[in-house]
Parts: sequence; C-alpha cells; structure tokens
Amino acid sequence: MPAKKLKLIGAFAVLVSLAFAVSCKGFFVNPTVTSLAIGPANLSLAPATSFHMIATATYSDGTTGDVTSKSIWTSSSSNVATFTSPGVLQAAALSNLPNLPATTSVSASDGTVSSSTQTVTVCPVVQTLTLTVNGGASVSVPGGTALTFDAEATFNGVSGSNPADAYVTWNISNTSLLPSIDTAGTGTPVSGNPSTFTVSASLCGVTSKTVTITTTS
Repeated sequence: MPAKKLKLIGAFAVLVSLAFAVSCKGFFVNPTVTSLAIGPANLSLAPATSFHMIATATYSDGTTGDVTSKSIWTSSSSNVATFTSPGVLQAAALSNLPNLPATTSVSASDGTVSSSTQTVTVCPVVQTLTLTVNGGASVSVPGGTALTFDAEATFNGVSGSNPADAYVTWNISNTSLLPSIDTAGTGTPVSGNPSTFTVSASLCGVTSKTVTITTTS
C-alpha cells in the first residue's frame, strides 16, 4: 500500500478518535454533591464518651457515598461536645457540662454543600432519681406555705449521690396550687384551697416517684 495512502488512513483514524473523545466527554464528567445527610438522628451521649457519626452524600447522578472522612464537622457548643476527628464526636466530662441535659447542634459540609443540623444530647446514665418534700414522701401544710423539694440522682460510673434540683424538670400535677419550683428546690407558696396534688422530677429520661402535698385552709 502506498505510503501516502497509509498516512491518510492514519490521519483519518486520529480525527475519528478525537471526535469520539469529544462526543463522549459528557459521559466522564464527575458527578457533583447535591445534598448531604448526617446521622444518626437524636443522638444521646453519656459524658466523656465518643461516637462516630456518618456523613452520606447524594450525587447529581443519583448515587450516594460515604463522605465522613472528607467532610468538615462542626459543633455549636464545644463545651458540650466537640469533634476530635472527622465524624468523631467527643462529649465533655460531667464536671465540665454547663447543665443537664446539655445539648449541641452538629452539622457537616462537603465543599459548598452543608447538611441539616442534628441536635445531640449529653447526659449521664441515671441509675436512680429520688425526690422528697420537706424531707418525706408526703406533707400536709396550710395554704401560703413554701415547700422544699430535694431531688437526688445517682449516675452510672459516678460515685455517691448528686444533688439534682438545678437540673431536673419538675412535673406538677396542678400548677394552680403550686405554680413553680426553682433550681434550689424551693416551691412558690401553695394555694390556700384545701386540695391534694403530686410532684415528680425527671432527668435524662428517668422520672422519680411522686411526692404528695395536701393543702389545708
């Protein structure tokens, strides 16, 4: 075959290859991240423990992938919990927590795409939660009396009993008789209407037994 013809065939083959490459270029474009989700939702940690969260990206071609290690993770309250490495959330020690339960909002971002925030709760595992009113399980008092409540909690891994008045949620069966209880455990003066109501305390998913208050005129 003449050399000139071979050169023409070679040139044509190069042109065909280039045209094919250009026409197929769109098939090899890397998909982009369209959304980012982190989990698990409603995470609860004990103080001084850690948990490895996961970030999952959804791409423009419909596929998904784990992008935990290359995402940037943030916690809104570093004194509650902070990320020590991508996805690894470390809760603060019990003595350093600002309150119980303590919460922080966490999120992750991959490039310009950010996840929705997730709320993480840090609270010790409550083994027992006891409540007394004026030192007992029940009391009968005249109207206008200010009561004293004492909530005590024992935590897993923490020796001794801990005062919990400042941390608990107070559950008052009739707030018209006892409007509120402060963080020191002191209740507002009870109503003078003869009646009976109950109070309990809740902390980190645990609720105490109720105490009973009877008011007299």
